[in-house]
Amino acid sequence: MKKILVGLIFPYVLSAQDAFISGNETICSNGNMAEVKVSFNGSSPYNFVYAIDGVPESPITTSINPYIINTYTAGVYTLISFSDADPTVIFDSISGSSLVTVLESPTAIIHLPSDTLSIINSVANFASQSIGDIVGWIWNFGDNTADEFSSAISHSYDSLGIYQTSLIVVDNNGCVDTASHTVWVRDEFWLYIPNSFTPDEDMVNDKFCIEYSGIREATFLFKIFNSQGNLMFQSENPLNLKCSIGAGWDGKDLDQVDLFLDTYTYEMYFKDFEGWKHYKYGTVTLVR
Repeated sequence: MKKILVGLIFPYVLSAQDAFISGNETICSNGNMAEVKVSFNGSSPYNFVYAIDGVPESPITTSINPYIINTYTAGVYTLISFSDADPTVIFDSISGSSLVTVLESPTAIIHLPSDTLSIINSVANFASQSIGDIVGWIWNFGDNTADEFSSAISHSYDSLGIYQTSLIVVDNNGCVDTASHTVWVRDEFWLYIPNSFTPDEDMVNDKFCIEYSGIREATFLFKIFNSQGNLMFQSENPLNLKCSIGAGWDGKDLDQVDLFLDTYTYEMYFKDFEGWKHYKYGTVTLVR
């Protein structure tokens, strides 16, 4: 709409010049910024000053229309002044307001008694100690299992590894926060060696076998000697002696001849999963 000044000698026809501020947003303190929009009618560049709760901010010059103020600051946003590039205009109009409300977000906190677990007992007891009016929990354990949704949960890891666990909490305003915690499921060294066996083919204790965990299998060496110190059996692979897969020494010598009832001596060398060297020495009785 064109306006003409009356009573003044001015050679130009003046255009309406105004600015309008608008917006009404509620945001979470750790979420996306609120958007306050300032729209202009006039010729760019535009010069304006806005205030938050009556306190002026720094002047802004822009050619963007509308101009978006991205903010985390709560308060009532108003315009204090506005002008554009047209020198023929001797008045301006500013109007509108914007309200930004900022809600305090929750703080997600994961409690775990220990972040290092043994593969022998790989159950992690997680609990949320999050701050805020929490109404929802989403646990992810980093091992491709299903999410869980309670404030405290026990979770069992099936294999060795380093897992990145996360917790998302939601408060009663719908604000969210995320925390993460690294869990290390490590190997555990242990070894079981029997002291006798009965290779009589009755399907009971027929083989000399061992059980173990945390052995570096490539470092393994096992030897059996008779009472004269002669080598009777040797293996460089612990799987050849592992009870749980049906393996073991059947009481035969290196020529596959059955050995007599006697007490035999064994020597065992290996490194554990941490690289420590081990030497085991003992006896085993062969009973027929």
